[in-house]
Amino acid sequence: MSLFSRSTTHVLRNSSKKSQQPTSKKQKKFIKQTFEPKDIDVKTVIDYPMSMLERAEYVNFKSGKLVTPFQYRVYDAVRQIPPGHVTSYKILSDAIHSAPRAVGYALKINPFCPLPVACHRVIATDKSIGGFSGSSGDSQSTADKKAKLEAEGCEFEHDYIFKSNVDGTSEFFSDFRI
Repeated sequence: MSLFSRSTTHVLRNSSKKSQQPTSKKQKKFIKQTFEPKDIDVKTVIDYPMSMLERAEYVNFKSGKLVTPFQYRVYDAVRQIPPGHVTSYKILSDAIHSAPRAVGYALKINPFCPLPVACHRVIATDKSIGGFSGSSGDSQSTADKKAKLEAEGCEFEHDYIFKSNVDGTSEFFSDFRI
């Protein structure tokens, strides 16, 4: 390796460090809602397996596979979020010692919605509505998620930015009993 190659590498390393430094605070994404909600059902209750035997045999109709123990951990935690309140993927994942994306995937294929596993009550940490049923941004599914939360008494700023719970607070639910 020549001296020139080493110095070029050194310069590239230094320049990449500079580009990784944040230049400004991250701004919230404001997405204009163009879809009208079609599914605002927050009342239908699906039978939820409680015994170990029922859980071991339950096949998720969305995936065609058995519901995993991890998915049950996610669903059991989401069942604790009161109507008209929300939590974030991050808070939920921390409570069950997992990752937000893994939680998001389990909720994407949630066979127990809208109740008893109200996955519409989980939003992004920045209080944007996040994804729903595998969609994000301005989509039919996201408009439905927002409508479900509004039906429970939540309020929104702008189109998809969470403002407050049914009790007027903007706190995320975090009182999980795991």
